[in-house]
Formats: sequence, C-alpha cells, structure tokens
Amino acid sequence: MVLRNDSDFLMRVVVNSYAIRLAYGAFRQLGSEGILRHDADPVAGRLLTGMLSSAALMSVLLDGGEKFSIRIDYNGPVAGLLADVTADGAVRGFIRNPHVMSSADSIENACGDGGATVAVTRSRDGKVLNSGQVRSAFILPSSALGYFLSASDQTETEIRCDVTLQPDVSSPVRFADGVLLQAMPGCDLKQFDRMRNQLLCAEAGSILADRSVEPEVRLRNLLQWVCESPTPVEAAIFPVAAARFHCHCSEKHMRETTLQMLGKEDFARLLAENPDPVIRCQFCGREYHLTRDGF
Repeated sequence: MVLRNDSDFLMRVVVNSYAIRLAYGAFRQLGSEGILRHDADPVAGRLLTGMLSSAALMSVLLDGGEKFSIRIDYNGPVAGLLADVTADGAVRGFIRNPHVMSSADSIENACGDGGATVAVTRSRDGKVLNSGQVRSAFILPSSALGYFLSASDQTETEIRCDVTLQPDVSSPVRFADGVLLQAMPGCDLKQFDRMRNQLLCAEAGSILADRSVEPEVRLRNLLQWVCESPTPVEAAIFPVAAARFHCHCSEKHMRETTLQMLGKEDFARLLAENPDPVIRCQFCGREYHLTRDGF
C-alpha cells in the first residue's frame, strides 16, 4: 500500500524492543467531511475533527466486528461530542453545538472550566463487551480519550491530534494528523512517561507537519524522536485501510427509531399535524421523509 501526503491514511505499528504500539494516521478528508456535514464553525470544527481523528486511531484497538461508542460531555456551550468507530475504520460523529462561536471564541471557552466526562462502550453485534466512564481534566478529545484508556482500561496511553483548518469551503481541514501511543505488557513505564512527554512536545509536532517526506519516513523519524534513540528504531509497520466517514443509518432504521421514541399513537398524531414529517440523523445529517407506509 502506497501512502501519500495528499490522502488520508492509517498505520498500525509495533515496536517490540520498547514494548509499545502505535497508530499513526492523517484524517484531513475525514475531518472535512464531518465539518461539512454538520456545518461546524472553526472552534466546533477543530473539536469535531479531533474527536473523529481520535476515534479513527482507536479503531486499531478493536477486533473484527467490534465497535467503540464514544461520548465526551462538557459544561460549556459546546455541550459535547459523540462518535462511533468500527474495526474497519468506519467513523461517524457529531458535535452538539456546531455553531458554538456565537457564544465562545476559543476551545477553552467552548468547553468550559469543568473538564470533560468521557464514556466509552465497546460492543459487538449490539452486545456490550465492556464500558467505562471517567472524569478528565483534559478538554481536547485526544487528551481526554488518552486519559480514559489509561485510567479505565489501565493501559498507559497517550493520543496526540494536530488539527489545522483553512478557509476552503470544500475542504476546511488543512492538516489533521494523529498518533496513539500505548504501552504493551513488559513496557518500562518510567521510560513510557518519557516517550509520552517526547510525543507531546513541539519537536514532535514539527516532525508530524513535515510534508517534505513521505508518511512512513515521518513515522520513523517520530519513533526515533519519541524513543530518544540515536539510531533508527526497528518497528513492524502495518498500513491499514484509511478511516472514512460512514453512517449506517437508513430509512428503515429511522422508522424503527421513531416508533420506539414516539409509539404508534403519538406518531399518528404527528402525521395528522404534519403529513410530511422529516427526521434528521444526528450523526451524518441525512434527512428522511416519514410517511404512513411502513408503520
């Protein structure tokens, strides 16, 4: 698989000599689609792109057929973010207040001063495998989810997502690169803390932003920096399918959801008042016209 600087990609990486694993990817197209689907303003767009990118990175932690359902709540005007991701990299998500700049001019003001509540459920075929919830002092989706995996799953994890927007109505995300770093059994946790700090520093950001080299070269440069190694670090690199925005909503699913929410009697009253009601999928923004047919 040839990885290019102008396309989204995702790599799974194992470094046995340091007992760590990583996911590294670019999510410009994924983030742009999320912003456009939800008409998110720049502050909301950065948060939404960070959420979708972090969810995409977490897909490498799933086994076949599994799904993460992720929710981050804030006490600020942005309210919260939700995302689903499956093992094959299908991601969907939304932000509760996509026009948050009407009341907040920064991510800090949008999220409020209460940190974040992070809830993650892992499931397969609708059956919950495990779930957890933590309070995080971190507000960025990447940092909050890294904290969740460290605290709830008890697996030391750091996630970094760098998002840069641009004034382009067709492609509002200029860059959205992300790295998930996780300790494996046998990892020296003191050394892992140093790796975490190396990943979060400005020099690592410069490596991720360097488009003069191809993605795999950037990854190898990043590994050498994170591991503080004087020589290139030997790693097993597995390119996987790029994450993509995909929603599994359908007219049938939306009809069933409406019936569950309203019941037949309330739905009949709704049709009597409005013969052509429209219901909108929160995750992807697709609209469905509901009629008596099928009910």
